[in-house]
Amino acid sequence: MTEPAPSAAPPLRPVPVPPELVLLDRDGTIITETGYLLDPAHLVLIPGAGEAVARLNRAGVKVALVTNQSAVGRGWLDEAGLARIHDELGAQLARDGAHIDLILVAFEHPTEGEGIYRRDSPRRKPNPGMLLEAMVHFATPAERTCMVGDGARDVVAARRAGCAGILVKTGKGHAELAEARAELGPALPVTEDLGAAVDLLLGESAQAK
Repeated sequence: MTEPAPSAAPPLRPVPVPPELVLLDRDGTIITETGYLLDPAHLVLIPGAGEAVARLNRAGVKVALVTNQSAVGRGWLDEAGLARIHDELGAQLARDGAHIDLILVAFEHPTEGEGIYRRDSPRRKPNPGMLLEAMVHFATPAERTCMVGDGARDVVAARRAGCAGILVKTGKGHAELAEARAELGPALPVTEDLGAAVDLLLGESAQAK
């Protein structure tokens, strides 16, 4: 008897306009991509990112940061050091009248983590764990949620979580655009940066490119 063909992966959910919850990647989406950020003094917001987050705040949209930070799992940074980095992020966003409502972090790495951190965690993107956790935290359905990030793993995590996803071309976005479209198809929403993604989310632009 012939085995049935495996079912195709579900398509990425359409972008909700406006959403109730936006999930943001950190490095390359809100702040400049510097490799492993270990010192808060090196944190730099991408131009326009603070105002983009502030626009979501003013629109009543909840904003959660969902970020892989295997520097902790690798032993290069402790949790207190990561907290200082996120304090600095909060301070820089506040200068633009912006804030993050929830920060979720995955410390693990499947091959380079130390001790308990050497595993393929269900929370580490492209796995959907952190996205699902944020939706539960805010009691927000997947159809009213959108993930925005500069990596293929961000939008793959969005599909696995059942929510919408937007790829931004900042950070790794240009380099990973072909990979992301190969995984998710040509209909994947892509914008130049977080500000343009917020335009799309708030219905202030015609469409993503």
